[in-house]
Amino acid sequence: MSGHAFFFYGSLMDLELLEAVIDRSSDHLRHQLGRLDGYAAETAHGYSFPTLVARRGAVVKGVVTHGLSDADIERISYFEDTEYAHHPVEVVTAAATITARTYMSTSTLRSSGEAWDFEQWQVQHKPVLVAVTRKVMGEHYGITPFEEIDAHWHRIKSEIEAEMALGRRRG
Repeated sequence: MSGHAFFFYGSLMDLELLEAVIDRSSDHLRHQLGRLDGYAAETAHGYSFPTLVARRGAVVKGVVTHGLSDADIERISYFEDTEYAHHPVEVVTAAATITARTYMSTSTLRSSGEAWDFEQWQVQHKPVLVAVTRKVMGEHYGITPFEEIDAHWHRIKSEIEAEMALGRRRG
């Protein structure tokens, strides 16, 4: 399969979110379980998403996604903002150890010290993030410079959270 292989250990393991980011179906992609040794996934301080922390003996479980196009990666990098950059890593799969790329936090993020939980994230944070992502990527990708997206992201997130809260009160 042509394209790039990335190891996702956070919210991008969720196919609905990944599709919102790349703005198309993920049917062209192939996914396999994998693990990254020597790291822990911990919640980033002040956020609902994870950051990798180097830790001897730790293991991060995730998904290796094969077949991402250059355009997919550009969109994912925009979504990841200045807080992450992708780097090559060795990922262990059921079949072999492979080289893939993963997004590691830049110096702007620090760990909360708490383990990140994918299932808990899906229940508590996914609906807002998917809605915000669709709006941000639809209104700002290719228009708003990468370095300026944070202000828009936070405004849109606040607006969507208010709309969702109002909808719950009415329902």
